[in-house]
Formats: sequence, structure tokens, C-alpha cells
Amino acid sequence: MACRTDLLSIFDGIEAVCFDAFGTLVEISDKRQAYRPLFKALSPEKRRALKYRLLREDRAFTVWPEALGIEVDPMTLLEVMERMMIETGSIVMRPGMADIWTRLRGGGLRLAVCSNLSSDYIPALRSTLPDRPDLEVLSCKVGAIKPEPAIYAAVLDGLQIGAGRVLFVGDTPRADIEGPRKAGMKAIRMDELVAVMESG
Repeated sequence: MACRTDLLSIFDGIEAVCFDAFGTLVEISDKRQAYRPLFKALSPEKRRALKYRLLREDRAFTVWPEALGIEVDPMTLLEVMERMMIETGSIVMRPGMADIWTRLRGGGLRLAVCSNLSSDYIPALRSTLPDRPDLEVLSCKVGAIKPEPAIYAAVLDGLQIGAGRVLFVGDTPRADIEGPRKAGMKAIRMDELVAVMESG
């Protein structure tokens, strides 16, 4: 755990804050494991393929059977859709994060979002945030997931500033702390950011 002095200085030289999305900025309040019926309908080989590709390719759930070269019972896809509608309809900002977002925006910082996300959840995420981020780096759009180096490179390419001027905030050690730091960014846990903002 960083000491209070370290936390207070975390914004020194920072021009942009990049947030993880789910578990950091937003959360699904009614989780239904939307893709589970689709996974259950697949052979082990196809499950592995979908697990690898789901967050790396920009495809709606309805086209995954064709992309995988298989046929799936329409009722299976209907169940996926029903679960997904419940999940996406239950996405909310995490407590206090809307205020933090607004304060950082008001302080002149650029705001970015970097998330491992399937394309089906993008509209719900966008509609939940207080405003449109300056940059979105979503795994299904860039073909890489955290903690792969390519996704952090996409953040830096998009922001067009030095890595040391970006603060990454998230809740997962490998994906949101270790990965960004290896890419040269500063990184802190979400609870540490909350502590900084509350002390300020």
C-alpha cells in the first residue's frame, strides 16, 4: 500500500488518466453470465476458440456461430440475448466514480478508458459514463487484451503523450497495475485514487 505522501504526489506531471471499465468505473449489478449458454453449446475445441477470440474480435454474439464454423440452436442465441439485455440494462457507475470523473475532467485532465470488452457491451458502457472519453481502447477493437503489451501501446498511441504522463487506474493487479507500469505508465489501484480524491 502506498503511503499518503506518495498518493498525494501521484498526479505530478500527469496529463491523462486511463481507467479500466468494469470493476473500476462501472459494474454490472445483475450478472447473468450472458455468454454461458453459447459456451455450453460448443465442443471443447470451439469453446477454447471462442474464449480466445471473444474479447479480441469486434463481433456481435449473433455472428459467433458462423465465425466459428458451426450451427447453434436459435433458442440458445435467444437465451444469450435475454441474459445480455438484463446485464447491459443493469450497468451503473460505481459509487463515487461519476464525481471523480467529473472532477478530473474539470481539472483539465484527459480521460481514457481501456477495457477487455466484447462488442456487445460497448453501447451500454458508453451510455453509462458521464461523458465520452477522450480515448477508448477496447480489446475487441484493437485485437489485444490486458495485460498484453499491445493494448497499452494502443493507449499511448491514441493519447500521443509520453507514458510517464499517463496514470492508469484499475482493480486488477496484472492487467491494471503491472501491465501499465511495464509500458512506462504510472498506475494505482482504484481504492488509492478514491483516497487521493477524498483527501483533496
